[in-house]
Amino acid sequence: MKRRDFIHKLSHAAASPFVLPPFVSDLRFAHPNSILNNTAQQGNIIVLIKLNGGNDGLNTVIPLDQYAPLRNARPHVILPENRIISLGDHDLGLHPSLTNFKSLYDEGRMKIIQNVGYENPDFSHFRSMDIWETGADSNQYLNSGWMGRFIENQHPSFPRDYPNNDYPHPLSIEIGSPSLLFTGQSSFTSYIAQDPDQFQEIINEFDNVYSTDRSGMKLDYIQLVAKQSNAYGRVIRDTYRAGRNTHSFDNSWLGEQFSIVSKLISGGLNTRIYMVELGGFDTHDTQVDINDHTQGQHTHLMRQLNENIFAFMRNMDAIGRSDDVLLMTYSEFGRTIVSNGSRGTDHGTAAPLFIFGNKIDPEILGHNPVIPQNVRWQDNLAAEFDYRQVYASVMQQWLSAEETTDSQVLNRSYTPLSIIQERFRDRDLDGVPDAVDLEPNTPRGAVVDLNGVQLFSLPVDNYSIVAKDISCGGENDGRITLEVRNKGIDYEIDIPSLAARYAINATNNHQLVIDHLAAGSYTINITVDGQENYLQTFAINIGVPPSFTAKTSVNTTKQTFSANLSGADRYYVEWNGERKQTQEHSIVLPLVPGMNKIRISTDIECQGVFEKEIFISDELKFFPNPVIDDLHLVLPGTSSSVQLSIYHHNGSQLHSASYAVGASRMIRLPMATYAAGIYLIKVTGPTVNKTIKVQKQ
Repeated sequence: MKRRDFIHKLSHAAASPFVLPPFVSDLRFAHPNSILNNTAQQGNIIVLIKLNGGNDGLNTVIPLDQYAPLRNARPHVILPENRIISLGDHDLGLHPSLTNFKSLYDEGRMKIIQNVGYENPDFSHFRSMDIWETGADSNQYLNSGWMGRFIENQHPSFPRDYPNNDYPHPLSIEIGSPSLLFTGQSSFTSYIAQDPDQFQEIINEFDNVYSTDRSGMKLDYIQLVAKQSNAYGRVIRDTYRAGRNTHSFDNSWLGEQFSIVSKLISGGLNTRIYMVELGGFDTHDTQVDINDHTQGQHTHLMRQLNENIFAFMRNMDAIGRSDDVLLMTYSEFGRTIVSNGSRGTDHGTAAPLFIFGNKIDPEILGHNPVIPQNVRWQDNLAAEFDYRQVYASVMQQWLSAEETTDSQVLNRSYTPLSIIQERFRDRDLDGVPDAVDLEPNTPRGAVVDLNGVQLFSLPVDNYSIVAKDISCGGENDGRITLEVRNKGIDYEIDIPSLAARYAINATNNHQLVIDHLAAGSYTINITVDGQENYLQTFAINIGVPPSFTAKTSVNTTKQTFSANLSGADRYYVEWNGERKQTQEHSIVLPLVPGMNKIRISTDIECQGVFEKEIFISDELKFFPNPVIDDLHLVLPGTSSSVQLSIYHHNGSQLHSASYAVGASRMIRLPMATYAAGIYLIKVTGPTVNKTIKVQKQ
């Protein structure tokens, strides 16, 4: 985090109501089943997409059954009917640039909620966005955001003692500028990340003790934020650098924001709440191109949403996290039904809202907007759904909040909407859908039965089991060693194939060694005294060492020997007087001219030995060919003599003699007395073994 970002963050912290949470030693962290419990593990993620300026819903999701009155009401911006992307049976269509939205809709991964707004709408950008981000009525003024209150509701002791082992990562991240959305009643709850790769410590960490008066509390809070920012900044930088995007985003600020979020998730950051934003929706003029209404400012914005949301989902698909993400758009209001004379629209009221994810209920909610007959005097759409209905439904169905959380965060309860498919709703995250869960509030990580009832359990890593294979000779010298981490419990061990029962308790220091075992499979059943329904089973195999194999090849051009080895953890290699040991299963050895002797063995003698002899011949040059009188042979290397044999092409040997090789490395072989024809000449020596074919004229 850069220094100016920290100052910006502190300014928001200072602007928030300064009522610090009680700093006590007995801290209560997140609700046990919340999405925010805990950031040391993966879990559900929500990405909020803020559309600044007021998106024109009637040119985003078009009611095709109202196309004629729409054309009359907004001739300056109406989209050509034949270019609108139809959604089929709903008499709805999408803006022509939302082709990828259509793909996600066809995949059942996009939900549309029509006519979202609130009563007595305010047409000011700033006031209306404040209403959306605080969760307020139009006549109610709140100085905290609904998401900030939600985080504080789930983490009543934040920010003291964060980060920690259970929550090493930020609870929420905004890419860009701080917003009212994450301003809590006691603190600012999000981390601002504009350039994660360029994190630098904002200030040197300090650890001062301040007075308990109001000034001292403020200084203590600033010290806390500084430490927290440094800790979070480092983990964000490291996970960002570790992340990879397999699908590219467009070259826009929205694309950059989505790219950052995607890389953070793929790099291992377990933050659960993100926010990105896109501005430019205040399209009072030039919303469309005068000559082509499918072009213009609004189209430019639709393309950015279309490309980057789709790329984000595909990146999540690639890393196996698309089941864990939910994306939701929001904007301060829609636009007027009637277009103005500047090829634009003015501040309106209700508009559609998009939700994306693998687990959403893809049913389109709401009726198609109806264009009134007296549209010139009734220029806005009535809200069919209160925006807080969406928030409350998302909190309960995706953020795993309790049923009373919406009244605590939003000051009243709201009729829920179907956001997540019923079969995926799992408030306590125990793997049993709420519809059949008899105990829907079990603690996070609890083991439950098929009805969601909590069972006594111990983590699998409570047990350490090590098996030793028997030797090659078939001796019964296999061994199983079993240790337990939780030594406050007495265990019974049953191994049916041995018809034997054992105990693990304080008497044997909670450790058991069973030896003199033959090769075979052993089932180990572990029970705990006093827990009738607890059973942990392990299948352990005692075997003989695997076969030692070597798949080899020789490259005579490069003069190398290659081997792919299997069957052992360590290999001993000897060749041409050299020795080495290696744990690599693929080796390449250099060869020299002449005979190369290679030997490879393992730690286990009975696995056998690989041995091979490989002759690498020096190259041989000869001229002239065809030959009339003398054939000249040039031998590289160091051989002092070679054997030359001449064969007729029919295979009969005509000559064989030993020839000395002088300093010139050249041998003259008389050929004048031989009849015209084809001859084979074989040259052998310590570093050469070649047969050449020459023509005698």
